[in-house]
Amino acid sequence: MKLFPKKSKSLDICFAALLLLSISVTAAPTVKQGVLQSANAVFNSPELMSHYLAGEIAAHDGDLATAFEHYMQIMIPANDVSIARRATHIGLHLKSKAVAQAAQLWTQLAPDDIEAWKALLVLRVNADDRDGAVEAIDALMDVAETQQSDGFIQVAAVVAESGNKELGLELVKSLAERHDRDPKAHYALAIAYFAQKDQQAAEASLRAALSLKKDDPKIWVLLARILDVNKRTDESEKLLRLAVEQLPDNDLLRLSYAEHLVIHEKYEQAYKEFQLLHEALPENDEITQALGSLAIELHYWSDAREIWSEMMAGHGRKDRALYFLGQVEEGSGDVEKAHEYYSKVGGVLRTDAKIRSAQLLAKQGDLPKALKMISTARLSNMEDAVRLYLVESDLLSDANRGMQAMGLLDKALAEHPQQADLLYARGMLGDEMGSIEILERDMRTIIEIDPENAQALNALGYTLTAYDDRLHEARELINKAYALMPESAAILDSMGWVEFRLGNLDEAEKYLRMAAEIDPDSEIMAHLGEVLWLKGEREEAHQIWQDALLIEPESEHLLDAIKRLHQQDKQQ
Repeated sequence: MKLFPKKSKSLDICFAALLLLSISVTAAPTVKQGVLQSANAVFNSPELMSHYLAGEIAAHDGDLATAFEHYMQIMIPANDVSIARRATHIGLHLKSKAVAQAAQLWTQLAPDDIEAWKALLVLRVNADDRDGAVEAIDALMDVAETQQSDGFIQVAAVVAESGNKELGLELVKSLAERHDRDPKAHYALAIAYFAQKDQQAAEASLRAALSLKKDDPKIWVLLARILDVNKRTDESEKLLRLAVEQLPDNDLLRLSYAEHLVIHEKYEQAYKEFQLLHEALPENDEITQALGSLAIELHYWSDAREIWSEMMAGHGRKDRALYFLGQVEEGSGDVEKAHEYYSKVGGVLRTDAKIRSAQLLAKQGDLPKALKMISTARLSNMEDAVRLYLVESDLLSDANRGMQAMGLLDKALAEHPQQADLLYARGMLGDEMGSIEILERDMRTIIEIDPENAQALNALGYTLTAYDDRLHEARELINKAYALMPESAAILDSMGWVEFRLGNLDEAEKYLRMAAEIDPDSEIMAHLGEVLWLKGEREEAHQIWQDALLIEPESEHLLDAIKRLHQQDKQQ
């Protein structure tokens, strides 16, 4: 197909020259170079130029199928690497069978281009061509070696993205066997196993890599990640600590260890690691902010004040520094200074600062001013209206003004009908006010809109456990929530409680222990203790309650369970 069949050849060439001139003026240097090189290869043939221009225009317009057709027609006669490369990229995107020819030509014209061999490799793996894939791998490895690149990881990355996972893994295994004394080969094989979720094999490959090379941080980091994925948290932490001890100057390892400690809420240990990182990398804003946030979490007010004051001078960090300085002064008791900092916060944290300031006013006893601050912020910031309605209703509810809070949420839902967060808040408030009807109505509305809303399913199910005649309905709802979020401590607690209410104490204990392992919340510990108490394991129940009371000495859940069960014993 010709783009301009009625034009003369001289007009074709004239038009081509004008188009190339416009491209050379507007395009980036690398693009101009590629376009002009391709044009030079076809410029002497109006026929080829016609196809080339048609391909360029079609590609620019997003018609990749037409562009591919034109490039393929001129690729061999032009014998030009940039056209072969372009045809390969488009053909891969289109998943065309003809693209193999383009990729083959690309490797012939640019045998030192690692991207060409990667393209050919993925095509041969997808075509289940084992011998062809091995040939491409060997060529890729040779090119990588000359370029001082890691060919093993290049191969692993390519086969991981291929459509033939079985052959891909087999090829990486074969490559690793041929280079069994090279740690990079075992690391690449671990990547391939990890991509296929074979954690056990990935771990074995990483340990093999580590036995050959102990000073490569990425081996330690990935191995720790696999241990974490398999819930072997203690082993992961021990491994990272050992890595840091062996390679104390490696910032990547120390950062991985510090982040692990934060994730598992070992803040004091994490703080020490971030201090060392901050000393090594004082210009790294992310590390400085992490250190400042941990200082606030640990109530190290003096340290936090110093860190965030330094951040004030950082480019683009002023609002963040002001916001956290407000938290520092709030935590250390200088309320006026906290308000002063919050009032100066702009940008994306402006609303958060208003909320903190309003909550602080409410704690000081100035609820009217707090409510006015939130309502003013809501009227001037419609994007955050829902969040600000929720904050305002919480302020009213905390001040025992439940009816006002309910009215506010009714108003919010009139403006934002069927908004899930508002419905959930109103339902929970209804439950606090003794109205299961409101809770059930709003939770069912959420579930009708979103049948997979685990939070609403769990809230309704847990509430229904209080009613003997609705226990099976409660279990059905909670089971649905559990299927959606099997690692949620709140849902596991509900699973345990509904089994307890149904008289299945062993099942109840199983779920409650799982919940307590994730989050030793006072309500969960109260439930677990109650189940153990009724099973006759009273010494353990007492110990669980006492440990939980050390953390939350005024927990109503714990105190109520202990008092109620002891009274029952006296009555018997």
